[in-house]
Amino acid sequence: MRKDSILHYIRDYAQTQPDKYAVCELRKSLTYREYWEKIRKTASVLASHDIEKGMHVVVRCTQTIDYLVLFSALQYIGAIPIPVEKTLGADRIMEIAGAVDAAVVIADEEVEGIRAYKNKELMKAVPEADEAELPLPAANDLSMILFTTGTTGKSKGVVLTHLNDVAIAENVMYGTQMAPDNVEVIPMPLNHAFGMRRYQSDIVNGGTVCLMDGMAFIGTLWKLMEKYRVTSMALSPASLGMIFQLSGDRIGEYKDQMHYIQIGSAPLMEADKQRLIHLMPNLRLYNFYGSSEAGCSCILDFNSPDNKTGCIGRPTVNSVVQFVDENGNKVENVDEEHPALLAWGGPIVMKEYYKEPQLTAETMTDGCVMTKDMAYLDEEGRCILVGRSDDIVNYGGSKIAPAEVEDCARDYDGIVDCAYSSRPDAITGELPVMLVVKNEGYDQAAFEAFLAERLESYKMPREYYFTDSIPKTFKGSLLRKDIKKIINEQIQGGNQ
Repeated sequence: MRKDSILHYIRDYAQTQPDKYAVCELRKSLTYREYWEKIRKTASVLASHDIEKGMHVVVRCTQTIDYLVLFSALQYIGAIPIPVEKTLGADRIMEIAGAVDAAVVIADEEVEGIRAYKNKELMKAVPEADEAELPLPAANDLSMILFTTGTTGKSKGVVLTHLNDVAIAENVMYGTQMAPDNVEVIPMPLNHAFGMRRYQSDIVNGGTVCLMDGMAFIGTLWKLMEKYRVTSMALSPASLGMIFQLSGDRIGEYKDQMHYIQIGSAPLMEADKQRLIHLMPNLRLYNFYGSSEAGCSCILDFNSPDNKTGCIGRPTVNSVVQFVDENGNKVENVDEEHPALLAWGGPIVMKEYYKEPQLTAETMTDGCVMTKDMAYLDEEGRCILVGRSDDIVNYGGSKIAPAEVEDCARDYDGIVDCAYSSRPDAITGELPVMLVVKNEGYDQAAFEAFLAERLESYKMPREYYFTDSIPKTFKGSLLRKDIKKIINEQIQGGNQ
């Protein structure tokens, strides 16, 4: 039965499996009994400094047990933690504190202009403190505010409840088929949704969390693997790349020990994926689709038939998938020919953006968080992304996903790369065009014939433009505004 908060699970496991490791570092660990005791003692210390229920508290995040204890103790009191990057300067901390009406900052240095405490000083008082006896939070009580930066660059405070935390944790736990004795390494920052949700899912599962601060000190990873018999990892694609860069194929030595790896935060490079699968053929490899606003909404098993172009997996157990139009109205009969905007509902959905009623109204409809992703569910219940709403080419009423055409075109040996786009057209509204990086021996007629054999006629580019490289982000995503700019410049210059 689902409990009301992560704290409920910690308390109960402290009674039912007191000697099992809950949280670990390389040279430090706490059992569930010790973890719960330290949380309660820390709550007493915080209360002695007049930190109270309902108070917003900015906490500088570190990848340590002490940070998790402080974070949990704040929740036990009923205060609302706002975790921030450990590298943030005092000015930025004050900016965030002002945005979320924080009364207190807990950091490792003094912060002027607000009541502040050094985390190390607070923790020094913990061993001698009494264990607080407080009621545990209710499911709908606020659990935290995750301060995030969206694609627009505007910083937003995502308000979450304890119900959100537990429901998202269940999505991860069930989605990865987490074993009861799971031991997981989390190098991802705990002030980000990805890292925090991994920690919470392991706690709900009654497993063990191993903390490390990124992959720069790669030796720590192998020591943790040996010391605690690690069975899973949460990695960003960049972290996986660093493992390969710094340690070659060493991760393959643990192929019989590891159950699964979950990838998140960015697309996984195909070469790294194939290398990992080769080294660890029995490893379950997952990718979660989600956001700070609606966490872990969909999960993809890379080793399953679901792993195909555009598929982000299947909706997770506590996720409700909906399709809406640009105005947030529910759309029926969504399919490959008629995709619509993807929206997510259920207990995973945030309460609101803090003090942003207009932005909340623009983002949420009927309790669902809307995305900018155009998608549909196929006959097997898999969620297929066809592109961003602002990327879709509308050719005389026919909506075309650029990614589909690009994936097809890149199989032609005569090109290095390409980008499918459009230009304004008086008759059709938009005219499909393609920006191409030629390979040696490029033949225009042969390329068009290649596409015509594989695409519906309405998806065919009507014009072709050429460049030396396709503008992309460091993660490999196409910069479609820059692509349109190149095309428009060539049109104006008469180059085609």
